[in-house]
This record gives sequence, C-alpha cells and structure tokens, in this order.
Amino acid sequence: MGGTSLTRRPLGRFVYVGDGNNMVHSMLRLASIVPMDFVCACPEDFSPDPATVELARAAGLSRITISHDPMEAVKGADVIYSDVWASMGQKAEAEARARAFRDFQVNDAMVAQAGPQVKFMHCLPAERGREVTDSVLEADYSIVFPQAENRMHAQNAVMLHCLGL
Repeated sequence: MGGTSLTRRPLGRFVYVGDGNNMVHSMLRLASIVPMDFVCACPEDFSPDPATVELARAAGLSRITISHDPMEAVKGADVIYSDVWASMGQKAEAEARARAFRDFQVNDAMVAQAGPQVKFMHCLPAERGREVTDSVLEADYSIVFPQAENRMHAQNAVMLHCLGL
C-alpha cells in the first residue's frame, strides 16, 4: 500500500575492461548491494582480489564474472567501463602493462561487439590511444564528461558534509 518497492532485478550488464584494480574492487562492493550483471575483463595476471570477488558473490544479489577474453565479455554490455592500465605508483611498469593489456583496449571493434545500446565510461584522465581510442572517448555513446561532472558534485557534497555545512 503506497510507497515504492525495490526489486532485485539487475540494473544491466556492466563490463569493466582493464586492470583488476581499486576501481574493480569498488564496483564489486557496489555489486554486493546493487543487483547487476558485473563482468571484469582483465588479463589473467591482473585479476581482482579473490576475497573481494567472493564478498560480492556471497551477497547473492549480482552475477559476478571474471573473464580473460574481453571481446566475449563485452557482448551485450549496457556499459563498458575502463581505467588507465598503470595507476599511480605503477608508472615504471607502464610499458610492460601496455604489452599485457594490448588486447584490452576499448576500441570501435570492441564497442561494436557490445551492441548499439552500450555506453562508455572512464574515471578520467584517460590515456588516449592506450586503454581507449579517441574515437570511443569522443563518441556519442561516451558519457565520460557527464560522469566527471557528476563526480565533481558528489565530491563537493562530501567536502561540505565533512565541514559540517
């Protein structure tokens, strides 16, 4: 009677392509409280922390898949999300990582494999020509710039909260 009810219907197919890093761990934690079909496509030696994967799976809300085949992983994706291949503190490994991740670049062929419904996200700054091509980053289906603006407002709200305002 009245009000709304939450369903446990997954939000969609969310595919992260790249390093099983802090971004993936945050997404896995999100998948433990928000139903989704979450896929992490990464090279075998760069998989996310197994305990964090198990935490998300144990919640029983989301389908969690770790894939080492990026073209298979993105089939039917509603969102493809990427991040830099060498994060802060890993820049000395940049060239070795570029070789390990060369098949994980988000490019036109990968987006075509996902389908016409796909949106592209990236936490920025992107290393154009590495983890993502210019043509994907600048495409109509790329929502990286609205994503960055939304993040700015969220960060401002956290700062105001911390200041007691």
